[in-house]
Amino acid sequence: MKKLMLIVLVLVTGLMPLFAGGGREAADPDQITIAVVPKGLDNPVFLDTKSGAEAAGEALGVRIIWTGPVRADATEQVAVLEGLIQQGVDGILVSANDPTALNSVIQSATDAGIKVATFDSDAPESARLFYAGSDNYVLGETSAELLLELAEGMRAPVETAVLTGVLGAFNLEERIRGVRDTVEGTNVRIASVQAGEDDIDRSVQVIEDYTEANPGLDAWIFVGGWPFFAPPETLSALRRFRDRGGLVVSVDSFYPMLEFVEADMADYLVGQNFYAMGDLGVRQLLRAIQGGRITEEILDTGLEIVSPDNVAEIKATKDPW
Repeated sequence: MKKLMLIVLVLVTGLMPLFAGGGREAADPDQITIAVVPKGLDNPVFLDTKSGAEAAGEALGVRIIWTGPVRADATEQVAVLEGLIQQGVDGILVSANDPTALNSVIQSATDAGIKVATFDSDAPESARLFYAGSDNYVLGETSAELLLELAEGMRAPVETAVLTGVLGAFNLEERIRGVRDTVEGTNVRIASVQAGEDDIDRSVQVIEDYTEANPGLDAWIFVGGWPFFAPPETLSALRRFRDRGGLVVSVDSFYPMLEFVEADMADYLVGQNFYAMGDLGVRQLLRAIQGGRITEEILDTGLEIVSPDNVAEIKATKDPW
């Protein structure tokens, strides 16, 4: 956890001048500036997006601002976007905390001539130009299909709990919808949806408490990998759950999460390409800023499936952190 706290501290303190001063550092007035706004700066899943966006910005000569609310909060995210409009950035790439709460500020940005797109979590009814990220319904559907494969032949009902982040977040609700639709009419029953508030410690506590309090639980689906950023030893109830045959399928396949497959604490991970979200999002926004036409509204960045059979191979392709 010390390593994770350091990552979050670097992300947050690196943006303090932007929050405190209400402005931005001196820059070439002719240089195009794109702001990338995650749901929350404390969520390490967005580190790959930051890397992808900054790499694209460096390659294209675009200035990248990485900013956002400290924690996932739609009201605070609106305030961040309002500040970016005042600064006069050229483009905004945002992961929406709420599918509708940002609609008005996205419209204001568009009216001000700022090109806006979403990544990771969409605001589909807004004026955004495009969405770059996973098909979140398919992400939930795929997770459920993997669970059904594991649960084949088990006596019904296979009591299953779902861990989500912030209730109402469009991307997470789409994943849950994909899970529910896929298991309908099968031997898997969704007994509960538990919310970890996009917070690692809170998610670990939810997993531990719910697993301990429900000895009849057969399976977990995490629609985001929050608890797998914590050290495996913090999930002792989940360890016991696994030892008695409990099933675990989780979204996301970041480097720290692979340890849980290696330690036999998860059956499958369904990974997303957050680097591509940042890279592709910046490249397409630049195209729009320069007058190009965006021909695709949805830019699907794809999925990867991690299992005990391929975890070593996939781990070799990722940078440790």
